[in-house]
Amino acid sequence: MHRAADTFLLAARVAALSLHRPSRPDRRWDAFWRGVSQGSLTEPIIWDAAPGAGNEEIRHHLQAMAGAMDTGLPAIDLGCGNGAITRRLTEIFPSVLGVDVSPEAVAAAQCAQPHVPGLSFRSLDATEPAAAAGLAREFGDANVFVRGVFHVLSRRRQARLAGSIGALLGTRGRIYLVETNVPGGALSYLRGLGATGEKIPGPLRQAISALPKPGHFGAGRRSRVFPADRWTLIAQGSTVLKTVPMEAGGPPGSIPAYWAVLAPRPQTSENQTAGKVSTCW
Repeated sequence: MHRAADTFLLAARVAALSLHRPSRPDRRWDAFWRGVSQGSLTEPIIWDAAPGAGNEEIRHHLQAMAGAMDTGLPAIDLGCGNGAITRRLTEIFPSVLGVDVSPEAVAAAQCAQPHVPGLSFRSLDATEPAAAAGLAREFGDANVFVRGVFHVLSRRRQARLAGSIGALLGTRGRIYLVETNVPGGALSYLRGLGATGEKIPGPLRQAISALPKPGHFGAGRRSRVFPADRWTLIAQGSTVLKTVPMEAGGPPGSIPAYWAVLAPRPQTSENQTAGKVSTCW
């Protein structure tokens, strides 16, 4: 009975917090970053892990990318936010472009990451084919990094983003994606970060009230968005996304996650009509 009552209270709290979010996802992100820059959103940004935990996570990403990508190519970070991880990509790539749908996020990134050689930022919607085509013409073949973007998109926008990524990669680029993959429903995700019917931690409460609802994106959803007749799976595995501490002075949070490296499969008349089995390291 206590568990059922707590679940009811938690669901009610989440519903109340979600009432005033802008209806369009891109507006939610812009409103969020505007609130951060103007000081109306004062809680730590949930996905910005504490330095030690964040370094542990990004080291894993950098090692996987260095082993599976042509690091002589430029890299594009889709959904760069404030650019904290985008900056770290310059450790292995000659130039890095951080892209975000929110102009406010790009302004924050430019302010927070000034004068890093090879690093730049730009605001555009990567789910728009014309925007991706423009970047592809400008950069040529590039690698793409995506952290925690697909799981908040609708199926239609996931498919559009995958198409854009294919255009950006060309023939030599590869995508490294890492996405939340929490077992169970949305409430399980929240409980894993310390939420109860009595209390929702501040950083989590701020995210619920401002941002799209998180979801799953594991191997099953990846195979739907990146089907085997169009994409080759190079590597995949389980990992965790590190978050800020949910309570001041506490340990960082950990969200179960999934990562993968993929390359576009050259399109021929043979594999347009029959899918092939992807290779995996």
